[in-house]
Amino acid sequence: MREKIIEFYDSCDENVRLNENSVHYIEFLTSIKFFEKVFPSNSKILDACAGTGAYAFHLAEQGHHVTAGDIAPRNVEVMKEKQALNPLLDEIYVGDTLDLTRFSAQSFDVVLCMGALYHLPDKQDRYNVVSECLRVLKKGGIFVGSYMNRFAVVLQNCNGNLGNIDEVLMFIKEGTEGPFYASSPKEIKTMMNDFSLEELHHFGADGIGYLLYGITNLIDAEGFENWRQYHFATCEEESLLGYSYHGVYMGRKR
Repeated sequence: MREKIIEFYDSCDENVRLNENSVHYIEFLTSIKFFEKVFPSNSKILDACAGTGAYAFHLAEQGHHVTAGDIAPRNVEVMKEKQALNPLLDEIYVGDTLDLTRFSAQSFDVVLCMGALYHLPDKQDRYNVVSECLRVLKKGGIFVGSYMNRFAVVLQNCNGNLGNIDEVLMFIKEGTEGPFYASSPKEIKTMMNDFSLEELHHFGADGIGYLLYGITNLIDAEGFENWRQYHFATCEEESLLGYSYHGVYMGRKR
């Protein structure tokens, strides 16, 4: 699976994903909104699935002390290029969240795991990732894990028709498609409860914007602001969580 993940990120431009259109940008804005609500000032943060550093550099600009790593060497090279122009991060490294032994126990106030949980189809691997993240997190620290929602992926894959219903039904059963694994809010909540995390927030990062792709990407600034306000008002609604393409769980280590 590691090779498949690296191959995927070698073939796409992760650096533009979160700001290439309104649908993706709302994911970034929503996550930042909750980060600002919960993270203590001047936190020592590990962004363990940093991609090309969208969150890492933003958090560093806000005064946090950020270490950023990613499994894909190409993503890490992009972060290093950004760092050369604007040196904000404490450390940048290539690494796998299944093995964070480069860091001592209880090293960070905040650990972001915003990627690994939707690239690991094996349940034990997902549990091992969370265990490693919590090992390097201080007691009372904040864990952030993002995931892909199985129900949302099904809707997107239908592409406006049910001609591929056999594939859709298989995905509902297995949750695996290429280098991606999609779970559900219930599955994530159960896993986090197994680790005795104190839930702080559980929200849909991007809502149903992917279903309105052609609309949300064409609205003007005022329309986008109205859409953003609606999304912010409903993103923690439990009955809607499963239809957000990305979900985010935030919990405190006891």
